[in-house]
Formats: sequence, structure tokens, C-alpha cells
Amino acid sequence: MGDSFMSSSAREPTGVEKGWEPADRPPLWFWLIPAALVLLRLLPVFWLQVSQPPENTAFIGLSYLPKDFLAYVAFIRQVPDDGAFVFANPFTTDPQAPRFILLFHWLVGAFAKVSGVSPITALEWSRVPLAFGFFAALWWFLRPFLPVRQDRLWASVLAGFAGGFESWIQLLAPKLPEDFAKPFTDNTWMLYGWNLFASFYNPLWMAALIIALVVLRPMLTPDARGLPVLLRTGVMFVVLYGTHPYTAIAVAAIIAAFPVVTLAAGTRPDWRRHGTDALVIGGALIVILALNRWQMQDPVYRASAGGLWGTQALSVFWYPITLGVLGWLAVTGARRQMAEAHPGRFAIFAWIVAVIFLHTSPVLNGYKFVFLLHLPLCILAAPVARNIFDAAREGGSRQRLMAAATAVGLFAAVAFQTGESITFTRAVSTVPADAMRVVKTLAQKPRGNVLAPRPLGNLVPAFTTHRVWAGQWFLTPNYEGRLAALDRLTSDPKLSDQLRALINDQRIRYLVVPAARADMVAQELTGQVAERLPHGAFELLTLR
Repeated sequence: MGDSFMSSSAREPTGVEKGWEPADRPPLWFWLIPAALVLLRLLPVFWLQVSQPPENTAFIGLSYLPKDFLAYVAFIRQVPDDGAFVFANPFTTDPQAPRFILLFHWLVGAFAKVSGVSPITALEWSRVPLAFGFFAALWWFLRPFLPVRQDRLWASVLAGFAGGFESWIQLLAPKLPEDFAKPFTDNTWMLYGWNLFASFYNPLWMAALIIALVVLRPMLTPDARGLPVLLRTGVMFVVLYGTHPYTAIAVAAIIAAFPVVTLAAGTRPDWRRHGTDALVIGGALIVILALNRWQMQDPVYRASAGGLWGTQALSVFWYPITLGVLGWLAVTGARRQMAEAHPGRFAIFAWIVAVIFLHTSPVLNGYKFVFLLHLPLCILAAPVARNIFDAAREGGSRQRLMAAATAVGLFAAVAFQTGESITFTRAVSTVPADAMRVVKTLAQKPRGNVLAPRPLGNLVPAFTTHRVWAGQWFLTPNYEGRLAALDRLTSDPKLSDQLRALINDQRIRYLVVPAARADMVAQELTGQVAERLPHGAFELLTLR
């Protein structure tokens, strides 16, 4: 059988220790972890409700990354608006058939439909059930790896609140010498998403992690696995792909790395078990490939689905900053597991190796995988953290000082990141008030295709039933090229024939132009303009 969990005193529990029986249930205070986490993550949402936007601007109500979250909302609203299960891409007016399968978005949309809340409200507040669902799944997942109950509690606390020093650096960077601060100020995107507290700004990632835990536990531990469990695992892997393909790729990589890491350590893997795992995941991959082939038959989906490949990787040289104290505790924990021949060590090491491979890849946009690195480090670090804080209770001033320094190093990032989030939200949720006036007018108009400049292209599908010709950096084919073409066509009268051709080809019903160009464009389109509605800096033209 090779090295297995069953060969150690850290055996799978029996009798009442299994599952959610009384001996295994977390204490009631455990649920304060997701409660506190979700409260802190929703503070930016609350802040938007009580603060006023700067003059001549409006809040759109989203707390993070509107360029992506507006796309989420545009898909989510298709459920209450159209009853969609398979989604169309509203960020292009090109002919298309619905091909996007987004299970998380559908679930949030179904909640919005049943509850009557807005898609934005449903998205932002989805963090509440997802946070509690994640920690319930985490407690269940941790049992084979951390049979000591206190270690599972520490792993959960670390997963919820441990962070690195990236927020400290961001706070101090303006006060540092320019040459020293430059690598941080020029590469701020590389500093985000390394810990779960930071990652949980995105409810989609929370949903993906829950499903990943369900898939990984029977793959990485010696749980009893009959046919129903294997079938469930295969089905959940397909569900994971339909929720977040990047996490599905990472899970497949972790499962593949497990026997490789075991063999590299000089231990014979359980090839029979790994062979079964390969059949389960392979069967699921066949379903996914068939589904993907069907999706790729639509040219709009095909043009929108190329974001996996790219060069936005994250280097391991950020680890001392982004992992901080947790990284050092995890290294210590890994060394202990090696010395003790802990039966779960190869599974956790395989998880870490697979994510490192993915987030440093020169051909993948590796930053999309880095949020998966934090949890296995928390598992390794938990027993070490427990020892440090137990020693502080029983020891002298030296032990208490060490525990205090460890606590600050681990958890101060939460305060920094929460403050950053509130400030960041106020900035990114702000758009010109005139742009939102146009959107509100369009929301009352019959459905049609819209030609609009930035930032309206990203707003219109999120707040209305219309589609736009150029709207979103990822989902609009040749997004920047289309925006540049639109700018030329609405500013040069010599290109009026091309503007008319575009309007006719894309069946444009509504045209939004800067107010300074409205008279010129209306003259170019003589006979096609049915209505002109000024909205400050913009004018909305309804076409015949």
C-alpha cells in the first residue's frame, strides 16, 4: 500500500469521532470565525451605504474590482430577467448563442429572482452563506490531516485571518526612499490575493474553495470510498469547472502531483488508489472536454475564453513579504511532519507544489491560482502556532513576548487590509454621475444593442437588459481596438459612412456620445436619429 494515513497514530477516527458526531463538532465559538470574517469583508459595502460620493459622481454599489464584478452582475441579472441557465455574453453585439455555464452566477441570480433583491445586493451578500459554508467544509476537510482538535481550530483561525506583510509595505511605501519603494509601488497587483482573508473579497473564489475541498478530501486522504463517493467526486469536479475553471485546473494539478511528490520523497505511492483517482478525474475531464467543445463552437464564446494563457505570473520571491510569519511557521511545520513521517505530509506538499507550479508558470496567468496557496500553509502552521500560544500561557515573559510578536505578525494584516478595502472601495465604486444618468435612462428603454464609450460599456449590461458593442476588457473581443475605433468614428465626419455601416451591421438601437460631439454625430446620421436626450457630459441618441 505504500505510505498511508492508516499507518500512523493519526488514523481516521472511528465510531462517534467520525463526521459531525458530538466528538467532532467544533465549539460554538468556532462560528465566530466566519461571522467576524464576513463582517469585516462587508464593511466596504456598509461604507458605500453611509458615505456620500465626491461631487458630480455616483456610487455603483460594488465594493471591489468593478471591471470584473460588473461582468458578474451582468450574467447574474440574466436569471431574473430571462430565466437563463446558460448565459449569453452581453459585452458584445456580435451574433452568438448562449454558451457560458456559470453555476455560481446562476445560483446568485436565482436567489435574486426569488428574494427580489438586486443582482448587486445578491452578489455582495452571498459572502454570508459562503463564509459559513467554507468553514463548515474546512472543519470536515481538516479531520484526517489534523486529528488534534485544537490544531483544527488553529488552522481555521489562520485560514480566516492570517496575512503577510504586503499591507504593511503598502502603508510604509510612501515614506520609504524612492528606489526601495519602487518595486512595490510599480507592482502592487502582485501583492494581493496571497491570503484567504484578502481573497474572500471575491465570493466566486469562496464558492470554488468549498467545492475544491469536497473534491480533494477523498482524493488526498484514505477515506472509505465506495462507488457513490467516487461518482460524487467526479460530478463535483465537473461542478467545480462550471463554477471556476482555474480552481478545477489547480485541483487536477494537486491530484496529479500527489503520487509524484510521494515518489520523489522515496516512498512507494499507492498506485492502485491513484489509478482510481485518475479514472475518476479522467472521466470528469471527458465530460468537461465535450462540454467545452460545444461551447467553442460559438465564435463569441471562443473569442472570450482565451484568458487562461498569459504571462502574468507571480514569483516565489514575494514569499517573505506576502506569506510573512505564516510562511515561517509553515516551514517549521513541514519540517516536523517530515521528521515525524506524518501520513498526510505528501498530500499537503503536493498541494503546495502544484500551486507553486501554476502561479509561477510563464505561459499561464498564474496570479489567478495564488489564492489556493494559503490554506495548505495554514494546515502546516497550525500545530506550530498552537505550541507557541500554549507556551505563552504556561511560560514566562519570553514566551509571552514571542507569542505577542507572532500574533502581530500573523493578524495585523487584517486591520490594514480592512482599512485599505474601505478606501479602495470608495475609489473604484465611483463613476461620473452623468454616466449613471444615461444608464438609468437606458434601463427604461426597450431592449436593444448599445454603442457607448468608456465607462458606459461596462455599466450598461450590469444595470440594463441591453448588450453593448464594446464593454469589458476580457469579454469583449478586441476591446481596446473597438473603443479606439468608436472614438474615431464619432469624432471624424469623414468616417460617417463607416459609422453608419457599423450601426447597421451590429443592429445598434442606442448610441451614446460625448455631448460635445452630439450635433456632429446627429448630422452624420440624418434620418436615423429618432430621439436625442442630453445627460450632461453625454448624449443618448435613440436610432430608428
